[in-house]
Amino acid sequence: MTYLSRILGGFRACTVLTALGASLPALAQEALPAADAGAPPKFNYVLGAIVSSSPDYAGGSGRSAHLRPAWALEYGRFRLSTSRGSTLMGHGLEQRDSGATAILAESERFSLSASLRLDHGRNSGDAPLLAGLPEVRSTARARVSAGYAFTSRWSVGAGLSQDILGRDGGAQLSTSLSYTLPVTQQTRVVLGAGASFGDRTYLRARFGVPAVAGGAGAAHLPAYEPGSGLYSVDLGAEVMTALNRHWVVWGGVGASQLQGDARRSPLTVRPTSYTASLGLAYRCCR
Repeated sequence: MTYLSRILGGFRACTVLTALGASLPALAQEALPAADAGAPPKFNYVLGAIVSSSPDYAGGSGRSAHLRPAWALEYGRFRLSTSRGSTLMGHGLEQRDSGATAILAESERFSLSASLRLDHGRNSGDAPLLAGLPEVRSTARARVSAGYAFTSRWSVGAGLSQDILGRDGGAQLSTSLSYTLPVTQQTRVVLGAGASFGDRTYLRARFGVPAVAGGAGAAHLPAYEPGSGLYSVDLGAEVMTALNRHWVVWGGVGASQLQGDARRSPLTVRPTSYTASLGLAYRCCR
C-alpha cells in the first residue's frame, strides 16, 4: 500500500469520525462536571501580538522576522483565531490552526474538532531560489483533528487536512506527542514532538520542480517530482506565564528537519531549521 493510499484512507476514516461526532458530545458530557453540563456557553477572547523568527520557506537558507497579531474569539464550542491565538487562550500545543473551528466532542481526555482555514501558499518572490517557479496557490483547507490525554501531562494528537478548492494543495497529516509540566500555578512548560506526512500533490507543490519552470531564475534547477510520505519531524518547547488574571506572556522555540523526498528536493538548502517566538496577550474571561 502506498503512502498516498494510506493518507487518503486516513482521510476517509476522519470523515467517518466527523459523522460520528454528532453522537460523541453526549458521551463527552458524562465526563464533564454537572455544573458545566447545564451552564450557558461563555464568550472568551484573546488580543495580543507575537514576534517570531523563522525560515523564509521550508528548506530555505534565508530567515525572516515578523510581528503579527495574535487573537482568538471563542463562544461555547466555536472558535475563530489566528494560529497562535488558541495557544495564548490556553488550549496548548495541539491547537495550532488558524481559521474557524468547531468542537464536535470534548471530555476531560478526548477531543474531536473540525476546522476551516485559509492556506496562504508560497510566492516565488519569497526567496531568490524560488524565482521562476510556479507559486503555491492560496486555498481553503478543511481539517479534522483529534486529541487524547493519557494523563494530566501526556497527550497525543493528530490532524488531517485537505485542499477543498482543488488548487493543488493536496492532503496533509500531522501527528504530535506532548508533555505538560506545571512549574507553578501561573507557569507551565510544554514539550512536544511531531511528524508530518503529505500526499504526492501536497509535496509536489512545495518541493517539486517542474520540467519547464517557465523562468530564467529556475533554469539551473533540475526537474524533480517528489512522492508521498513522511516529509518532516519536529521538536518544540513552549512556556506560558500568567502575569495576572488577564495578561499572559508566551515564548517558544522549535526545530524541524525535512525527511525523505522533501529533504532530497533541489529547493532544500537547509533541511534543518529553527524557529523562535515571543508573545504578549490580554485574555478574558477563561
